[in-house]
Amino acid sequence: MEQGKSSEARRIAIEVEYDGTQYNGWQIQNGGRTVQGEIEKAIAVLTREHSRTIASGRTDSGVHALGQVVHFDTGSALSLQRVCIGLNGILPKDISVKNAYRVHDGFHARFDAVQRTYRYLIYNHPSRSPFMIYRAMWVHERLDADYLATVTRQLIGEKDFSSFCKKRESKNITTVRRISDITVQRNGDMICVEITGNAFLHNMIRIIVGTIVEMNKKKAEPSVLAEIVSRKDRDFSGVTAPPYGLYLVRVLYEPDLALSESAF
Repeated sequence: MEQGKSSEARRIAIEVEYDGTQYNGWQIQNGGRTVQGEIEKAIAVLTREHSRTIASGRTDSGVHALGQVVHFDTGSALSLQRVCIGLNGILPKDISVKNAYRVHDGFHARFDAVQRTYRYLIYNHPSRSPFMIYRAMWVHERLDADYLATVTRQLIGEKDFSSFCKKRESKNITTVRRISDITVQRNGDMICVEITGNAFLHNMIRIIVGTIVEMNKKKAEPSVLAEIVSRKDRDFSGVTAPPYGLYLVRVLYEPDLALSESAF
C-alpha cells in the first residue's frame, strides 16, 4: 500500500546531505532558515503529518553535511523509496535525502551513534579562489601537510578537550572525548583534515584546525599541542576556524544502518 496510513507508526532514519551556506545551522530557532525546519516542512507536505526530527548532531550556521542521519516517526505507508523521492521533490536544492532506512522503534539518531567523522577543508594557495568561497578556509601562507599530520597524532585517544571548546560549555558538561583517527592529506592546493571520534564538543574541530594552522605558521614544535591539551583552558588554544570549511561526513551505528531495510 503506497498511500494513506499504515496500521502502526514506523520509525524511519534518513541520510541527508546539505550545503549549510544559506542556513542558520541544523536546529530550529527563532528567526532564520534552518535545515531541520526545511526537512520537517517537507515531511509534513509529503505525509500530511507533523513529525519532529532528531539528528545525529547539530551542525552550526554555515557547516555542511555529506552524511547527516535524522530519524522521525510516521504513520504513513509510503515506501522508503517514495520517502526519498518525495522529500527530494519538495526540499530546497541545497538539501538532499540520499537514502532512507526502516529502523527499530527505539533507534535514536543522536544517542545510538558510536562514531562520527568530520572533514575540514583548507584551500592553501597564495591567491583566493571564487570557487572555494563558503567551501573551504583560505590560507595563503604555505602549510606543511606532513607537519599537520604529525601534530594532530597527539590528539588520538581519550582526552580532556577543555582547551578546544567554549569556556562556558566546559563548565556544564564532561569535556572528555575519544578520537580514534586523524588523517591530513594534501591534494594540490587543498588540504583535507579528517577526524573520527565518538563525539565532539561545540566548535572542537574548528578550534583544533585553527590551532594547528597557527602552529604551522609559527613553526612551533609539535609538542606544543600536547601542552595545550594539558592546560585544559581555551585561552591557550588558537582561533576558531570558519564554519564553512567543516563537513559532517558520516555517522556510524552498531549494527550499521546498511544492514537495515533501505530505499536503495
